Amino acid sequence: MQIALSTSYFAGRQDDPAVLCARIRALGFDAVEMGYYIPVERVPNWKSALAAEGLPVGSVHAFCPMEARFLRYGPEAWSIADPDDGARRTACMRLMQTLEATVGFGARAVVLHGGRVRMTERGLLFGSRPYRSKLSEAYRAHPGRIDEDLVRHEQELRSEGVPPLMDAVCRSLETVLPVFEEAGVALCFENLPGFEAFPDPAETAWLADRFRSPALGAWFDVGHAERKQRVGDWPVDATLEQTGVITRGAHIHDVRGLEEDHCAPGEGTVNFYALKSLLAQTDFIRVFEPSPAVRPEALRLGLEDLRQLLEGGG
Repeated sequence: MQIALSTSYFAGRQDDPAVLCARIRALGFDAVEMGYYIPVERVPNWKSALAAEGLPVGSVHAFCPMEARFLRYGPEAWSIADPDDGARRTACMRLMQTLEATVGFGARAVVLHGGRVRMTERGLLFGSRPYRSKLSEAYRAHPGRIDEDLVRHEQELRSEGVPPLMDAVCRSLETVLPVFEEAGVALCFENLPGFEAFPDPAETAWLADRFRSPALGAWFDVGHAERKQRVGDWPVDATLEQTGVITRGAHIHDVRGLEEDHCAPGEGTVNFYALKSLLAQTDFIRVFEPSPAVRPEALRLGLEDLRQLLEGGG
């Protein structure tokens, strides 16, 4: 069973790609996801190193590669759901560059952050003002207790901000999906932590039904899903009920404490057994996405345990 390691594990390190690919093999992984921290000038080095180690690339995380000046902005440097048409077109152009790199790496999927809903709340004296979700704050104050009233309030605020993003993302998909279809690459929206994240599972399912394209899919991030479930924002089962059929791959990491994600499996409390039917699917793209702070030994042990779970019976 093929399991990949995201190159984001090496973010901030300037080691030669040949050294990093050798480390990926030594840790026990047999594939790679090209993360968004890949400078343009290093792509040829990565291709040579991957070939030398016999490591296939299953997925590429947008936006990749990037010029050095954009690396600090990460995967949300641009958004194809940006209501500003100029910014949206730039995001589509950058996505096409990622697709070109994806084809060059021989990968099957692009993982994409859709965008963020601009939530506003009406004030008593000064009109509307920006609003940031307070669900995480409420969870930290009362672990294990979901503030249902706060969830309903924020759902109302979020719903008011969704239409401009939905209109923009539809215009983008009308342009980019035919190119993805021709390339045989899936464009997958990742479930992101935070109530403002767009599209949510229901919106992703709606887009899949709207476009009926084999190139449009979903990407299930295990740690993000756990975090969202804990604070009352999209239970894991509900997420998979909406998007499971179109989910092409997963980012695998654990959640420790209240909301510390991107840990190695086994370092937190995620129930990986409950996800076995999803993660063990044939042709499913499985990617470990640990924080650079995770110890190599913890990563190695987590990989061994997950392989045993997914490849074992029961």
